[in-house]
Amino acid sequence: MRFSDLRWLSLKTRITLFTLLVFLLGIWLLALYGSRVLRQEMQDQLSAHQFPTVTLLAAQVNAELAERMAVLKSAAHAITPARLANAASLQEFLEAGQVQAQLFNAGVYITRMDGTAIASVPLVAGRVGINFLDQHHLAVTLQQGQSIISKPRIGKALHRPVFAMTAPIRDERGQVTGAVVGVVDLSQPNFLDKVTESRFGKTGGYVLMSAAHRVTITATDKSRIMEPLPAPGVNPLMERYLQGYEGSGSVVDSRGVTVISSSRQIPQAGWVLVARIPADEAFAPIALVQRRLLLAALVFTVVAGALIWWATWALLRRQLSPLLKATQALDSMTGSDAALKTLPMASHDEIGNLIGGFNR
Repeated sequence: MRFSDLRWLSLKTRITLFTLLVFLLGIWLLALYGSRVLRQEMQDQLSAHQFPTVTLLAAQVNAELAERMAVLKSAAHAITPARLANAASLQEFLEAGQVQAQLFNAGVYITRMDGTAIASVPLVAGRVGINFLDQHHLAVTLQQGQSIISKPRIGKALHRPVFAMTAPIRDERGQVTGAVVGVVDLSQPNFLDKVTESRFGKTGGYVLMSAAHRVTITATDKSRIMEPLPAPGVNPLMERYLQGYEGSGSVVDSRGVTVISSSRQIPQAGWVLVARIPADEAFAPIALVQRRLLLAALVFTVVAGALIWWATWALLRRQLSPLLKATQALDSMTGSDAALKTLPMASHDEIGNLIGGFNR
C-alpha cells in the first residue's frame, strides 16, 4: 500500500477507517467498562466488610452509654430527700463510689433544683458552688424530668471538650428535686477511645457525630473533636447518615478526599458512627490491575489496529479491483473512435452483477 493510495474520499479509505474506528472503540469501551466493574466490585466487597464492623462498634458504644445512664439512674434513685438536703452526706455518697465514678473520666456531681453543684468527685474539679442551670441538658432534666445526654461543649469548670449525662432525682411523690450528672472529658482517655483509636485500613478511621447538634464528638483524628459538620448540601452522603440512613456509599468529603464509608445509628444518644477509608487506599490493590488492563488495551490497539488496517485495505483492494478495471475500461472508450465492447466481469458477486447489468 502506497501513501498516495490514501485518497480520503475513496471508498476504500472510508470503509477502512470506519472499520478501524469501530474496532478501537470496542476495545476501549470494553477496557473502561472492565475497569469500572472491577472498581465497583471492589467497593461492594469493601462495604460488605465495613458495614458489619461499624455495626458492631456502634452497638458497643450504645451499650456503654446505656450502662452509664443506668448507673446514674440507680444513684439518683438511692438519693433520698434527707440526703439531698445534706451536702456532706452527698459528698460521702459520691466518694464511697456509689456512682462508679470511674465510668466518667471527668467525674460526677449532684445539684438541687437551682442547678448549683453541692457535691462532686473529684473535688479538684472545682464544681461545687458553680451553677450549671444555663446548661441545656441540666435544665431539661430539672424542668422536664428527662434523662439526657448533652451535646459536646467546652466544660464550664474544666474548660475542655466534654459531654455530660444527667438523670433526675425524685422524691416519694415522683417530683424532680435535683439531678446526678456524669461528665466525660473528650480530650482525655475515655471509653469512646476503644472505637476511635482503632483504624479502618492504614489511613482510614472512625468519626462519631451528633446528628441533632451537627458536630463531631470524637474521631480517630483527635483534631476533629467538636469540629462543626459541613453545612447541609456540602456532603450529600453525610446528610443521609445524619437523617438516619444506615448503609454504605462513596462521596467526596468536605476536605476534597474521595472516601468510602458506612454508618450506623447509636439510638441511646442520637449519635451516628461512621467508618471511612480513602478511596486511594481502598482501591490500591486493584490499581495495578487497572493500569495493566489499560496498558494491554493500548498495546492491543496499536498491534491489532495496524493489522486490521492492513487486512481491511488489502481485502477491499482485492474486492474492488473488478470495479476499478471496469472504470479504466470505460475511460479508455470515452472520447475515442474505438468500438464499444463489454466491460470485463471477473466475479459473480454484487460488483459482477452491476457490471453484467451495464453490459446488457
